[in-house]
Amino acid sequence: MMGMGCLLACGPVQAVQAGTLTLDAALQRALETDERIDIQRLDASIAAQEVNRAWTILSPRLTVSGQYERPEDEILRAGQVVVPQETWRATITARQPLFDARVLPARRLGLALEEAETWQLARIIQGTLFDVTQHYYEVLSTQQQLSIAQQTVDLTREEVDRAQARFDAGEARRTEVLRAEVDEARAVRNRVQAENAYALAQSKLARRIGWAAAETFTVEEPATYPDLDPEAVAADWYQDALTQRYDLSALRALIRASEEQLTVIRREAWPTLELQYNHRFVDPESFTARNDYWTAAAVAQFEFWDGGGRRISRRQQHDRMLQAELELADLEKSVQLEVQQTWQDLTTLQQNLASLRKEVTLAEENYRTLSEQARVGLATSLDVSTALTALDAARTELAREQYNLEVAKQRFQFVVGDFASDYIQVEVH
Repeated sequence: MMGMGCLLACGPVQAVQAGTLTLDAALQRALETDERIDIQRLDASIAAQEVNRAWTILSPRLTVSGQYERPEDEILRAGQVVVPQETWRATITARQPLFDARVLPARRLGLALEEAETWQLARIIQGTLFDVTQHYYEVLSTQQQLSIAQQTVDLTREEVDRAQARFDAGEARRTEVLRAEVDEARAVRNRVQAENAYALAQSKLARRIGWAAAETFTVEEPATYPDLDPEAVAADWYQDALTQRYDLSALRALIRASEEQLTVIRREAWPTLELQYNHRFVDPESFTARNDYWTAAAVAQFEFWDGGGRRISRRQQHDRMLQAELELADLEKSVQLEVQQTWQDLTTLQQNLASLRKEVTLAEENYRTLSEQARVGLATSLDVSTALTALDAARTELAREQYNLEVAKQRFQFVVGDFASDYIQVEVH
């Protein structure tokens, strides 16, 4: 493996027109503006520099040193200057390493670190897109609940008008009018709450995609995910999750990086070989120290004993490897548990949704029946009020659970590791 890169396979950004926002446009905006993605992209770039660092082990070195020396007194012997009053020295040293056993494992270490950060970048992108998707469906859900709240207000006003007409005709008591007005006031209050929830959901989505929180817009219904086979079991997706999850891939790459780091530490004890060139300038020149004089040498080094520092480093790195392997095993268990839990949540919602639809149908029929009966005095206003409250609750719950189901489907794809695959491509070179 020579390297890897994370590409966003998104195509051109879809424009937002006339105050409308599609899910695709929201996801595109998040990819462009989310700070966490940019931070992790920089982490991947930082890790990639470790590959270049490995090559610097064999890069030539050039150093220049200078020295000025002034003894207390000039020393003469037989009229000759032995120690001059002032001495200037400068040395240019060039070194070219020829052999260092750390180069290849250090390069593999850099590649493994780059791979780990790139997998982590892919997971962060995936998580960001899932967060935006959740906020998008929350806007849809609160928008639908607001519509239901307005429908309930309209129904309560019809009941107020009907109760007032019957009271004016002497067919009903004043309490029936008051009860209808109480239902209307409650419905208006619920509508205000729904309006606030809808505005808050819009603000959350706007902030998540880099818009001003006060910016208003409408959202479009995206294509729904197909229902998963209710006869399947969570274990059918365990292997897919263990294979596809980017965070697992990142941890596996970190384990390889730990192994290469241990190899680098071990090879620090291997001998090294380099060429050295020294060019010296001295003023004043002497018999033993000539000016403008150079030497070249081949230097081999082998450190027999470093005081035990490398042994400690090896032990520490070995323990870090064990830690990483244990973290991987723990994460694999957690992934399987997440798959099982999200699968159960998804199947429960799929099953409950059919019951909720039936409940809404029955609540609508019950309300219509009691409302008609109340017109001819066969049902009380309390019966109508109770039926209307039940209808409003059933409709609201159905709207909420319908969008919860869509989010649950995509959460399951996220847990399995297949979410937003059209937006993320990780290439290994």
